[in-house]
Amino acid sequence: MRKITDLYHEYLPNVPGMADWYFDYDVHLFDNQSKAEPYAKKLVLFHAKTKEIFTVYEASEQQVISNVATPEFDGEKLYFLVLNQVVNQILLMSYTLLTQEVREEARISAESAPFARLHLYVSPVLLAQEDSLNEQLEIYYPKRFALPLLEDESFECQEGDYYYFSKWLADESLPRRNAYVVKNTKGQVVEEGIGRIMRFKNGEFMIV
Repeated sequence: MRKITDLYHEYLPNVPGMADWYFDYDVHLFDNQSKAEPYAKKLVLFHAKTKEIFTVYEASEQQVISNVATPEFDGEKLYFLVLNQVVNQILLMSYTLLTQEVREEARISAESAPFARLHLYVSPVLLAQEDSLNEQLEIYYPKRFALPLLEDESFECQEGDYYYFSKWLADESLPRRNAYVVKNTKGQVVEEGIGRIMRFKNGEFMIV
């Protein structure tokens, strides 16, 4: 831990649910010819008020940190993804801010999940990718299943057994074109309406 100066946090992404905390990567590219799949070797947290920087995780030579699955905070732990290339496993890692403890929460085979396209969601912790080609949301953790995903839908969050999607309405005559759709675990629509799903700084999602 050390203090730093001249780091302008307005250029760093905020961690939702963690007031005044921002994150950044020390990026390393495997393929210098393509920037389609950047991976990081170090994940750091920066506090805007104290100017302190914490190294959350530094990957070993055989590991990389996902730059796509941005860190997510559930009120207690910060979650992030690491690929262990030796055993070809995707590691779901957590960092507890108070104790600075790093822990492996779960692992899944990299052969059964696309590490470069996985996204992290909370709460609860969920690993998924939006597969627009097959029109479905592929969920890999905590259990494997899929939900239908239309072209104009985007997954936002989960609450209990319900999954919330934002939707853009094509009708230009409407006064509001933001809509939401709620689906159950079987992919059935249980609710839909006009409104925008927004995530606030405290990490909570609301329909406004």
